[in-house]
Amino acid sequence: MKIFIILFSFFYILINSGLLNSEFILTDITPNNKLINYPDTTTSGTCTSYHYILVNGSNQGNINQIVPSSLLLISNSDSVIYYSYQSLNIGESKQINFTVNDLNQTNGYLTVNFICKEVDISIVTIDIIQNITWSDNLKYSSIVRLNGVPDEAPPPTNVNAIINKMGNSLYRIIYREPYYTNNLQNSNQWDIDLQFSVNQILKVSVPFNQSNPIVFVKDIKEYEVNKLQYAGLFGGTLLFEVNSTIQRPIFSTFSLGDPYYLTSKPISGVKGDVLYYLNLIPLAPGNETYSLYSQNEDNSFKIILNKTIEYILPVPNPLGPSILTSDNSSAPMTYLTSKFNGLSTYVFDTITCNFKSIFDKGFNYDFPFGFIGGNNKNFKMSISTPIKTNSSQSQFTWNCGSSYVVVNNTLFTQVSTTSKPFIISVEKINIYGFSFLVIFKATDDYGVKYIDNIVNNNYIRIGSESLVSGDTKNGVWEYLHDGVNLGSDLANAISVYNELDVSTVYSPLFPFSFLNTSQTLILPQIKLNSPVNYYRDIKDISFMFNNVHVTNQSVDNIMYFTFDNINNYKNLSIGFTLTDPKSLKDINYQSDIIMTFNLKYIFAQWDESKGRFSVMFKMPANTVPGVLDWTLTFSQSNTLINTALPEKYQLNIISENIDISGPIVTNIIKKSPSDFGTSNVGWLLTIEDDINGILNGYIIVKGALDSSSYNFTISPSTSVTGSGDKWKADYLISIPIQDNLNSYGCIAQDYSITYAKLEDSFGNINKFVAFPITSEEIANPLSIFSNVNPFYLFNYDSLTVSVDSTTCNTALDTTEPTLISFTSSKSSIDVGSQDRSIRFDFKAQDLDSGLKNNQYPIVYLITENLESVECISTIVSRTSTETIYTCTTEVPIGFGYPLGFTVSVFGFINNGGYYSGFSSDLIKSIGSNSYFISTIQSMDIPIIMSSTGITNQGGDVWINGRGFLLSDTATITYSDGNKITKILTNNIYNSVLLIPAIKATNQSFTIQVYNSSQPTKTSNLFTITPQLFFFNYTDPVPTQSPTPTTSSQPTKSPIPTNPPQKCSGNPECGGANQGVCTKNGCVCLSPWYGKDCTSKLVEVVPPIINGSNPSVEIPIPGDNGGSSTTGGSTDLPSQIIYKSLISIVSLRELDFNGNAIKNIPLNSWVFSEINSTISRYDTSVSVEGKNEKVNVTTTMQWFSNSSTVTFAGQQLKMNPSTIKFNVDITTYPFSSSLNSLQLVMSATLLSSSTNNDICSSKSFGDTSNGDDSNFIKLQIDDHSVYGRFLKRAIVDGLIISVDNILLDDSMNTIESDTHAQQSYIGITIPHYNKLISIDPDFSVLIDQHPASKSSDNSICSNKSGLTKGQISGIVIGAVGFAAVVVISVIYSVNKTKKNKKLLNSISKKIEIVSNNK
Repeated sequence: MKIFIILFSFFYILINSGLLNSEFILTDITPNNKLINYPDTTTSGTCTSYHYILVNGSNQGNINQIVPSSLLLISNSDSVIYYSYQSLNIGESKQINFTVNDLNQTNGYLTVNFICKEVDISIVTIDIIQNITWSDNLKYSSIVRLNGVPDEAPPPTNVNAIINKMGNSLYRIIYREPYYTNNLQNSNQWDIDLQFSVNQILKVSVPFNQSNPIVFVKDIKEYEVNKLQYAGLFGGTLLFEVNSTIQRPIFSTFSLGDPYYLTSKPISGVKGDVLYYLNLIPLAPGNETYSLYSQNEDNSFKIILNKTIEYILPVPNPLGPSILTSDNSSAPMTYLTSKFNGLSTYVFDTITCNFKSIFDKGFNYDFPFGFIGGNNKNFKMSISTPIKTNSSQSQFTWNCGSSYVVVNNTLFTQVSTTSKPFIISVEKINIYGFSFLVIFKATDDYGVKYIDNIVNNNYIRIGSESLVSGDTKNGVWEYLHDGVNLGSDLANAISVYNELDVSTVYSPLFPFSFLNTSQTLILPQIKLNSPVNYYRDIKDISFMFNNVHVTNQSVDNIMYFTFDNINNYKNLSIGFTLTDPKSLKDINYQSDIIMTFNLKYIFAQWDESKGRFSVMFKMPANTVPGVLDWTLTFSQSNTLINTALPEKYQLNIISENIDISGPIVTNIIKKSPSDFGTSNVGWLLTIEDDINGILNGYIIVKGALDSSSYNFTISPSTSVTGSGDKWKADYLISIPIQDNLNSYGCIAQDYSITYAKLEDSFGNINKFVAFPITSEEIANPLSIFSNVNPFYLFNYDSLTVSVDSTTCNTALDTTEPTLISFTSSKSSIDVGSQDRSIRFDFKAQDLDSGLKNNQYPIVYLITENLESVECISTIVSRTSTETIYTCTTEVPIGFGYPLGFTVSVFGFINNGGYYSGFSSDLIKSIGSNSYFISTIQSMDIPIIMSSTGITNQGGDVWINGRGFLLSDTATITYSDGNKITKILTNNIYNSVLLIPAIKATNQSFTIQVYNSSQPTKTSNLFTITPQLFFFNYTDPVPTQSPTPTTSSQPTKSPIPTNPPQKCSGNPECGGANQGVCTKNGCVCLSPWYGKDCTSKLVEVVPPIINGSNPSVEIPIPGDNGGSSTTGGSTDLPSQIIYKSLISIVSLRELDFNGNAIKNIPLNSWVFSEINSTISRYDTSVSVEGKNEKVNVTTTMQWFSNSSTVTFAGQQLKMNPSTIKFNVDITTYPFSSSLNSLQLVMSATLLSSSTNNDICSSKSFGDTSNGDDSNFIKLQIDDHSVYGRFLKRAIVDGLIISVDNILLDDSMNTIESDTHAQQSYIGITIPHYNKLISIDPDFSVLIDQHPASKSSDNSICSNKSGLTKGQISGIVIGAVGFAAVVVISVIYSVNKTKKNKKLLNSISKKIEIVSNNK
């Protein structure tokens, strides 16, 4: 047996070495060749093994056969490559013996083996890398490492998730909406089955540890904007307000008609009260039902709205059959002209044209392209396209819209050829960031036309614009490829076409080159080759600024971070991106229907000396407060999201406003000629943006009959005089309907707004698009969906103004405008030169009605591949019958090479409702030679077209263009005239070049490159403007305590949370519109407040700061004095003054039993004004028996608007008309280390009411809205003062818990009655060393229910007013301890003498006592 094995092995070696009667050498050159194969899909029971076999041998041309039968791919004089594939069932193995022989029995042998197996889940172990986390760009996702799953195995599947294979056994699970909206989830973990094959299904359980949200949706508004169904455009709007305890509540809308989910996005509001917006996309005709899902407290979802809209499928614009003519008088170029008629009314939609089936998506055009006569109800079209005179095809197709025609070989010469274009080599170089330079070398006897590929649904065509050396018959093409947003695609082949329309198709893994059989034509992607774990390794994340106020300002910041195992990272390109709602909206990011990769990256810079990365970025203004989201991207599938990291690594922002939406139109008034007093129609638009204000706008109006177009640019300076400001103003859109140069009159037609783009002062854009018009909108109509429709309040009918026959009754002028002359500045153009401009001059005439003013025909330059350049004309002069036009444009590099391009002009409109245009054949027919422009292309002229970004900090910059390969010198000229010459030695390619070490500058500078030995080979001057960063942020609020910028402060002791409370009130929590009952008690909806949500916040004008003492007087609008139950005379309304005194009374040192052993009154203060809303008061006191002084600083800040502040690691909502205190106390000389310090505050509420039938009350307890604080509420009748006392403070830089105690039993309070209430509150801080900081606040409330006998600690009697003794007691109690901070709340309807006397009396008594101290 052993001898048999030895002989078999020897024979096997002889066969595979080709030494046994063999002149053919067979080699398996299959990329990523492997013995083990896995099922093709997770539902398949078979594996496919493919092999590329290279056969070398002198007699290869006489090969008779290859066994098993294989497909011949390519060959040359001594080699050939075959392709073979075999299928096996799971569990089977196979040995393939390849044999090649010729007629002379010369043989070649090769044996390959492969096994079909499936992933064995029994040996798989699971590591959780990232728990389930929500992010706005990925939605719910997690990352797991599946140890034991080979990387070559295909990714598992699950219908409820997207599984991204990340490499190194890592998988990202992105959970689809049906999974988490329709299933009640376990609060601790989510389970999902990953199917690797039919029999191997792995259950993966990932922790879900997000906090339980309290989400309340109110005031849902539905707007049906348009019932016509246009793919990807506006069909309706959902708008609703959200009160939530979490920053990122999730709202998903399910569309039943064409199943998909849409995610609502925040657009405006304040923290905790945010407006959400959603465009309803009408992707399917008929009844479409939308279901809006909202989160429950247990993170499950519920449907809170069902909405059905009936969409009507619009009638397409059918086009008649084409009639083709050809003209080959400009050989070797022939141009075809296709003429066809419209069969229905044209309604401004785009027309998709395709020639030779070159592009699956074709090219898109809109009016006036192709329109040569008629009007939108009855029009003619003609399009001229250049083609090569010869083609290998017997026929090909030409179509525009529904007009389709077969072009047969009677219109060109059919050439028979066996020659095919070939790619000789490909080189892929990662030059910077995620960008690769891909260099193709290709050859063809007739010339390579282009190379194309589809990568992840993106069409890529590499043509003459990328030809950098040689010529089309033997040249080099360079293409810049995005290795992350595009990446690689193994599903689609790369094709190369020649000028005879012959193509060679290369599968992605095809080893196409005999010179280097390891080369493949897969476009490159960024890969992580080493087994990194960035979630585990990342550390030391910090920011130059944290807890940043971005209210009405964008702030420049720097992020710092590093990693354990740093050698795995410091040479990587790491892309940083902000992923907050505004930043994603700015790049039209959407992940609802198609998960896209279109993020824009700022690349982190490695600092070797400091051992860390840094990245500069700009924080957007007025974005959603809380945590500002960001990501770090390592490759297409490897992204680190901040929401999966600990709290200490978060970037916190504070914003009093949320405004991430552009301006909107809030009122539309249609205007007729009688409104104008002239022959004009239009609209008066009221445009509002109440936070950021409008910056500018652009609006397009079109005529429904003649397609006349009117463009309007608006800005605050163009608003109607006196109508408002940038926040709200009226704008007049005026359309002239009659030409003042002739008396022809006007024609009846509708005018419609078809496009509007409104931008605010911080770059937020709202956009309305009736039909896609830009290349981005046409290629990706979902990009429109990410914008707020500025007209969402109105139906489309509001955007149309009708001019009927009673206004304009002139008959149509059916005589179309004629072209009198047409000339170009060049008959041939070098599309590889720096001067690629071309000018066209032409004259048109309409003898009957004249040419319409302010209409600008467009000259179109068209290549064989249907690429186009538009040259929009301007009017040189005009008469009643003639108009002279001119236009100048620059064609792109390589445009139309080598065939040239045709010239057409369209868009002449007369005053009688008809238009005309002229395709190339029609231009030629008037005797013009400018219907065609020939092209040549220089290859060695350096041209700079673009560059990478650079900041004012300086650094390296890459320039993009062509002709750089021989450049060795660069000249940089700065704004001060200083010139720096740099010798270039590295990173020089034909189309990209590195300019190193640009100096720091805030001004634009120019770059020019050249070859020092050939000065004539000098590039154009290219201007670069640096992005400006100024790291000069200062906190608008005085520093409260030393706060680490890298994270929130550490906590010394557990911070208490308020215990669950029973919901109170009748109805409970004030009812559904005022509050929601949770397990912790009532959570109130703004503007409601209090334990039972029946108190309402009072918004008043900002008080005047008192510079002599810390007091303010706050006038409050009245309602004729008092509650509705007590009322007053309707003839003489009651006039009531309420006054609230909030005072910092004293410091008390307490022993370990809580007894006061020292009392230190706080008397004399030094006042300083920080700004109009912030005041500061300082005092220094002595402690009996001690030498040290204790400094106390009180900062008082008034909030006119709702805002969010951060204190002691907690985000706090400040309601309108709230006063907030921050009290800092320096080192206190304790008598014992067991003692503590207590700050005593007093709150008093007085009323001047003479009503004998009112009550007062006092309550103290725990809040239930999630801020884990105590509250004090003093109420008289239906007015209250409400104080919030946090259960935390910052002590020696640590967050610790504090106790808030009601001291009414131990302090000398006034005698409370129905018209007066007072309380003392003690804030007790444990023993400390250096500094403490506390942060109470107070608000003024109007109560829905007046105080009554059932209220807490109520006092109700028939006694009226206050005695003099009571008032004196209040004054002594409040001012005898030197009242520091006083909030005066005045409630009045009419100021009577009696009420003035009371106010003056109280004020004078306070002043007298203060002066006597």
